[in-house]
Amino acid sequence: MRVLDRDHCPDFDVLVANHVAVPDSRSSGAFVRLNMIASADGGSAVSGLSGGLGNGTDHAVFAALRAAADAVVVGMGTAVAEHYGPPRDGLQLYVIASRPDISGNPGLFESDRVTLVLPDDVGHAPDGVEVLRAGSDKTVDLAKLLGGLAGQVVMAEGGPTIAGRLAAAGLLDEFFLTVSPRVIGGGTARVVHGPDADPASWDLHHGFVDDDGYLFLRYARRPA
Repeated sequence: MRVLDRDHCPDFDVLVANHVAVPDSRSSGAFVRLNMIASADGGSAVSGLSGGLGNGTDHAVFAALRAAADAVVVGMGTAVAEHYGPPRDGLQLYVIASRPDISGNPGLFESDRVTLVLPDDVGHAPDGVEVLRAGSDKTVDLAKLLGGLAGQVVMAEGGPTIAGRLAAAGLLDEFFLTVSPRVIGGGTARVVHGPDADPASWDLHHGFVDDDGYLFLRYARRPA
């Protein structure tokens, strides 16, 4: 796949739409797409926030991916750190947590479009919060969660630990990576962090560079 720049596709909206277009042919299960951003040296955050690495094009790609999705999956840490709010109508947000503590972003859970996903063996969730139970040993079973979303396009937005668990379990179909033209050093986690991932090969399906030097890549898992 040739990586494009704006000179090859000057219509920005078309460029982004092609980058995020959902394949016509996919399995009957949940179609899971991971979207992450990294610095040029592989860092996942600046001062604890991935948003510190982005720019306007990254925000546009993020919005387009959300617009193409039926559901979003995100870890509680990311939902708190990035100040998540309720999603648009028609989009369900699933926030994965190991304990029923919503104090970091309580307003988020006032929406009926937000579901708190907890293991079966943790305490009672706050009243009025939509809760889904999946998993044990204080760990959410991501395969079970996604099994309940069969036929839907699911956008996984991290953080790195959730991304790592999805990759390790072989649950990802596509990986969207924005490479920010910054070198940040420090000790931040990689964008996919955790156990060794499923060794399946991946193909680069689309890519482009914007005027600021940000690189946008779309990988798809190669069929077995």
